[in-house]
Amino acid sequence: MAADTRVTPGRWIGMGWEIVRADLGNFLLMTLIALPLAMVGSFLVAGPLLAGLFIAVRRKMLEGRTDLGDLFAGFNLFIDSFLVFILSGIFSLIGLALCVFPVLIVAAFYIFPYLYLVDRRVTFWDAMEASRKVVSQHLAGHIVFVFLLLLLNLFGLMLMGVGVLITIPISVAAIAVAYKESVGFHYKPPQSYGPIIIE
Repeated sequence: MAADTRVTPGRWIGMGWEIVRADLGNFLLMTLIALPLAMVGSFLVAGPLLAGLFIAVRRKMLEGRTDLGDLFAGFNLFIDSFLVFILSGIFSLIGLALCVFPVLIVAAFYIFPYLYLVDRRVTFWDAMEASRKVVSQHLAGHIVFVFLLLLLNLFGLMLMGVGVLITIPISVAAIAVAYKESVGFHYKPPQSYGPIIIE
């Protein structure tokens, strides 16, 4: 993270909303598809689907458009995204066993791995370590960011559950904004994700 990078959780979430609002229909559709698939496939597909959502947001931010095929492009990173999901979950369970606050610390540390996977094409462990090192420079601010994202999605759940169709993509977009400002995108053409992307 650049020394002069400011951690601005509220602004990141606001910018996330602007990104989603600009292509609301596609983001709603992708989340509507991803949620039942994640529920049916459980931990096996949740990581790749999350990676796909980040690919979609990244494309929107870099190219000004989204593609439904981006959601499934995450499966080209299946092993690494699966391992990120599993290890993050295990670390979170350990944190939960200690207390609520350590869970927020763990969630903050591992907020960027999927973006490192889709943007830098590194291994799962390198992605997790890179995320931890970036976040550790401004840990308190990122804990606040994670807490606000948690509240946002709890609010979505309170709206008869359907609110998460909006709050999930907003959260993904907000994290992507934070990554862009903290790390910076390493742009690659969409074709680099393979033929599974629909052009």
